[in-house]
Amino acid sequence: MAFDLNKNDGAKIAPSKFDLSKGEIEKTAGRSRAWLIGLFGILVVGGGLWYYASGKTDPAAKTSAANISSDPASVVVPAKPAKEKASGMDTIAVAAVKSPAIKEDSIRKTRQHTAPAKLPTQALKALNHAVPVTFAQGSSSFASSNKTLIKRMVAYLIKNPAASIHIDGYASSDGPIALNQQISQARADAFKNHLNSLSIEASRITATGKGIENPMASNKTASGRKKNRRVEITFL
Repeated sequence: MAFDLNKNDGAKIAPSKFDLSKGEIEKTAGRSRAWLIGLFGILVVGGGLWYYASGKTDPAAKTSAANISSDPASVVVPAKPAKEKASGMDTIAVAAVKSPAIKEDSIRKTRQHTAPAKLPTQALKALNHAVPVTFAQGSSSFASSNKTLIKRMVAYLIKNPAASIHIDGYASSDGPIALNQQISQARADAFKNHLNSLSIEASRITATGKGIENPMASNKTASGRKKNRRVEITFL
């Protein structure tokens, strides 16, 4: 029995199911690459949407964005504290002590309490060489006193603790000159003691007897001699 094994007997040969040609491989690789690119694009878009959404809803992000500005004038600068302390010392208090206005005010107040206030010229004329008291003949007791004048004198001396006063005692021409000298000194001392009793320190008062010098009226008449028995004051 004869078998014809000729492959070219005219029968059609069915195509193989496993075609490993290069064209099919290239098509498969192209589809895989396109799929990966699409997936990467989806991830990028999704991540961008998530970032944008989280920035809109996060309060901290809003605050940060509001405080950051390209305009230097809009940058918020924290205010300096009202008080700064250095080594436990309040610098504002130190600045207040060093302030020229406070320093001058302190000096002015000190001068007011230590330096005597100058009286106006007319007031000095009214007080200086005034006669606060007169005396009886041959006596150092007050015969009359000008209480208003004495009050003004005492007020000035109290207000001006650096001021002092000088008292000149006088006598009339009655009697011996030596006796009149002693009487004039006694009269000056008597008025000094009177001022001292009115709270004026004795160290601020000087007293001198002038005898019959500088009469303010004529010694030829009784009324004139009465006026000459006196003391006169001068502020120093």
